[in-house]
Amino acid sequence: MRLRGVTSEAMRDILTGTTHALLYAAALMAIMLAAAGAELFQLRSIGERIDDYVSSGASTYVVEYPGRIDARSCESLADVPGVHAAGAIRTAETRISFAVLPSTSLPLLEATPGAVQALASANSRDTRALTGSESSGIWPSGQAAETLGLASGQTARLADDTPATIAGVYPSPEDGRSSNATYAVVQPVPRDGVFDECLVKTWPVPDSIESLALLSVGTVSDDRDNRPTVRQLNTRFGARLDSSTLFSSRATAWMPALAGGVALALGFVAVWTRRLELASALHCGVPKTALVLQMMLETTSWTFAATVLCLPLPLSVMHLWAGSAPQQIVVLTLRPMLAAALGALAGATAGALCVRERDLFAYFKHRL
Repeated sequence: MRLRGVTSEAMRDILTGTTHALLYAAALMAIMLAAAGAELFQLRSIGERIDDYVSSGASTYVVEYPGRIDARSCESLADVPGVHAAGAIRTAETRISFAVLPSTSLPLLEATPGAVQALASANSRDTRALTGSESSGIWPSGQAAETLGLASGQTARLADDTPATIAGVYPSPEDGRSSNATYAVVQPVPRDGVFDECLVKTWPVPDSIESLALLSVGTVSDDRDNRPTVRQLNTRFGARLDSSTLFSSRATAWMPALAGGVALALGFVAVWTRRLELASALHCGVPKTALVLQMMLETTSWTFAATVLCLPLPLSVMHLWAGSAPQQIVVLTLRPMLAAALGALAGATAGALCVRERDLFAYFKHRL
């Protein structure tokens, strides 16, 4: 039997409905969508947990050593893998008052560019670079800006009638983080001199974060009671979040194997329900290889259709997953879908190989 004859026979079965291509394509689509959707849900859940952890400041570390933090050493930590921003902060000798509320003064903090960057992205997983205009002027905290009616970009009047440009407003949520910047005004300063604190925003958190953060210390006092301390900015979510363990232990880690197994059973059933027809073809002299190839072609038709119709799901993830590694997520979502497609083809092949001519009368006797 020539290849052309096998192909034409498969095409006739598909067009006449013998293959039940629409039925099995719909069933395979359900398997693919369920598997990919479950994987997507799990990955999204892990991503949200990481977002909450980082945006809360749990992955931000503070080195406290008043008057002994070297600004350049602190800022250089931003070059370490896993560190998104690092900068030094110190409390100014004077406080700041605004004309709208002259009787109330706010703490004035002097911060290097890296610290301003970390503060500006304090409630976000992402860390963006500051523009030229944001690197000058002053930055009130969110609570201070709300009290004083300040907004980014405006020019405010201080109590002594001096104009001050509001370069931006950094978030200061009351979510458990321990910081003297919760209700204050930050003024960017050059990365020179000594400071009181070094702010280090990380993710993933380096294993040696404490030792790494201590590199920002200039000189250490001989006094044993006067030592630098390293702490989390927010301890509400625990000391560490092991994202690798979260990913490897997720409930859908075996989803490709499960989807492939269910699809394999579907492909086997699609062929096995036609065992009487196939055994009759073998009895008429159709070679077994030609019959297997015909079943493969017919199964490919509805497997390909189901795959193409399901592709928009992982592709749409690019838009749903704004800014958090969409390519990796798409690949992980595609895995169970491809496993299901291959499983269906493998099941159909196994079903065709299991059909035997000598069992023709047994198939006929037990036909539905």
